[in-house]
Amino acid sequence: MKKIIALLLCCLPLLAAAQTAEPTAEENLAEKIIIIPHVAITSDVPDYAKSLMLDKMKQALLKQGIMDQSDRSRYVLTVRSNILDEGMTESVPAKAYVKVSFSFYIGDVDSGILFATQNMTKKGVADDAEKAYMQAVKAIQSGDQAFKKLIDEAKVRIVETLKAREDAGEFNKESYDINWW
Repeated sequence: MKKIIALLLCCLPLLAAAQTAEPTAEENLAEKIIIIPHVAITSDVPDYAKSLMLDKMKQALLKQGIMDQSDRSRYVLTVRSNILDEGMTESVPAKAYVKVSFSFYIGDVDSGILFATQNMTKKGVADDAEKAYMQAVKAIQSGDQAFKKLIDEAKVRIVETLKAREDAGEFNKESYDINWW
């Protein structure tokens, strides 16, 4: 029994050290990345839905802890929408329906590099086409695993790109702000 206790006491410092391990350089760099949402004029998101779409993207970024209150970053999350199907239901009263494909992109506005993309298809039904489109936007959930996958993939690719640029001597990592050009 004393041997077991002695063995456990010997292992405790090792377990404590494993839990307080320092993050890697890549993890430190990934934590500094800020991505901001942006709905471009060319996004095909109607004007009446842009504000709601921007809020949905902000919520998704905040859930992943990768956005701050400023609009100062070279990395953006943007969206493009395409209506796949629309029409009127055959029910009484007739309702407008819409099926929309939302493609989300994370890229670098300075270099034009696209780091990650994710597609979501959502449906909306309402009294008219505008309200149906809004229902489709409302169906986008900020906690959706698709957003987590998109952001995680983008962070990995951004870090890889930054490390390659650093290794090539393009910037001094001590004075370089990775979020601005």
